[in-house]
Amino acid sequence: MTTADTSRRAFLTRSAATIGLVGLAGCIGGDVTYTLSTNPVGESVEELADQYLVTDPTAERAKFAIDYPDDYKRSVVETLLAEGSVDVVQLQLAYDREFGTTTRPRPYFLEDDGTYYSVVESGRTETTADRWVFYLDPADSTPSDADEVVTGPPSSLAETDTMVVRRALESVASNADGQDRSDFPLGDRGVIFHDHMDPEASDLVPSPPFDYVERDGDYFAAVAERGEVELTRYSYTAEQVATSMRELERFVERETVETVFEDSEVSSEVAEILRTATDVGNGRLYQESGSMSDGLERVLERLGMLEHMPEEVPSDSSDRFAGATFRYDGTWYDGSFWTR
Repeated sequence: MTTADTSRRAFLTRSAATIGLVGLAGCIGGDVTYTLSTNPVGESVEELADQYLVTDPTAERAKFAIDYPDDYKRSVVETLLAEGSVDVVQLQLAYDREFGTTTRPRPYFLEDDGTYYSVVESGRTETTADRWVFYLDPADSTPSDADEVVTGPPSSLAETDTMVVRRALESVASNADGQDRSDFPLGDRGVIFHDHMDPEASDLVPSPPFDYVERDGDYFAAVAERGEVELTRYSYTAEQVATSMRELERFVERETVETVFEDSEVSSEVAEILRTATDVGNGRLYQESGSMSDGLERVLERLGMLEHMPEEVPSDSSDRFAGATFRYDGTWYDGSFWTR
């Protein structure tokens, strides 16, 4: 664990990063606004570890309109813990957080029979697959009398098909400008039938049993189309890190905590910044503009951020950091920082 007496930052690194900040202010044009925000995550190391210990991995939703079955998601986790790695399509478990010029993994722990594992995303690849997609396309004209028009999923549909139609309607609601769905890539038009949905058991493919859906006086053609859709394959690895909760707490304190601030060992300027950034009445925000103050520089150095400041940032973007864990005044916090 990093303390005031065991700073991980060397003076030269800090100085180089400070030079980068001067360049940052000039490249954006005008004063830069620096914002430090905090989110309390516990009063003890046990509470801190609990924040990252996932007790129900099935709560993670697949990046499909229709979620994977819980049994399948459990099997993914079982494979991960048994074999140490697993690949899965469109299901993101652990993930990295933006941290200036680099990224940092958000801690993610799983427990199995008293053993605790750290899970990290080890890679991802973009791929394509041949899939059925059901979507609702804005109609160019009013349906004829011969067309079958419904206002929602017909009661004759099975449970899964009913969910598919409802999700397609939600997609319509989010498309406020009424853009033709055919203008989007196939996978973005509506509901993809993934590997754990059986198109042969669906009444919606290859031809829906109705022609249009009417919503608030607008009509949408029901379309089932098969083709290539873009998908993301995630790779995860799991490493055993503890055989008890106490060991996990020590691991979290050693590996995920950036620093501990004590009022007795920081300057009055740093203490005031921390009080402001952790004050709920102030929205747990601290801001300043122009040239960065020495106090904020010291805070960012202790949070591991200063060394990852880019030397130049395009004028239409910002510099962002997320997930620096620290303790102040008896409480653990996740700290985030950004510039504009």
